Amino acid sequence: MHNLEQLITEWRKTMGTAPNVSSQTLDELENHLRENVNQLVRAGMTEAEAFERAVTQLGSAPAMASEFQKLNQSTWLPVKVVAGLGVTTALLLIFLVTSRDNFRSDFLLATHVFTVALGYTTTFLVGALGICFVGQRCVSELSPLRMRSLTRVTFALGCVAAGLTAIGVALGMVWAKVEWGRYWAWDAKETGGFCVIVWQACYLFAHHFASGTARGVLVMSLLGNIVVSLGWFGANLLTNGLHSYGRLNVPLLLLAAVVSNLAFFLVGLAPAGWLRLRKA
Repeated sequence: MHNLEQLITEWRKTMGTAPNVSSQTLDELENHLRENVNQLVRAGMTEAEAFERAVTQLGSAPAMASEFQKLNQSTWLPVKVVAGLGVTTALLLIFLVTSRDNFRSDFLLATHVFTVALGYTTTFLVGALGICFVGQRCVSELSPLRMRSLTRVTFALGCVAAGLTAIGVALGMVWAKVEWGRYWAWDAKETGGFCVIVWQACYLFAHHFASGTARGVLVMSLLGNIVVSLGWFGANLLTNGLHSYGRLNVPLLLLAAVVSNLAFFLVGLAPAGWLRLRKA
């Protein structure tokens, strides 16, 4: 371990000479390097061999500097699209909720609907980034820095989704107590909301505590689309009333959501660049 620390110290000195690399970024790269080294050591390599392999995978100082410059100049297009969709959805929900006749008289319910809907939608947006990641990976692997940036974005969105959903469910419980005399009854919609919160917590746990699984958590986000689809719209198959979604062909939509996301999930398990290799 002492030799590994010396190697990392020398590596930091070399990387510190590259432009556009701050000390904070260098700390993140070191964490990524250590994760890769630990994985390779567990696979049977010596620390020295694992370090050399991990450094090669990460790239040289000039390559890192060039990659940082690219990242500073432009954000990955899917991230821009998802951010725009998130803002648009929030504004649309505000308009729909506030335009209802009973908005002022039932502000608590309106706020519950807004926060839950936006929390669920944000989880879908995380899943959308997962789909884009899988699609990109079919052609080529993202660079370590791009992966690092993408995992930060998905973790932030996951926190927003979990926070909004938890607030929305809590508000719904208060509203149910006022209107129906009980906080929770484990009906289909409440059970669906609980399942979504559990999923969101598991996703954040995997993001924060699982080491060396950037690809894993991004592919895992596709399962979130299935959980939210079943929890949000699947409950409509079992009950009607307050949150019924009218004449939507829910079974067909659910089937399409489950099948498509499972398909992308399985594709995400394939080696990077498999589509390009197949064409070649």
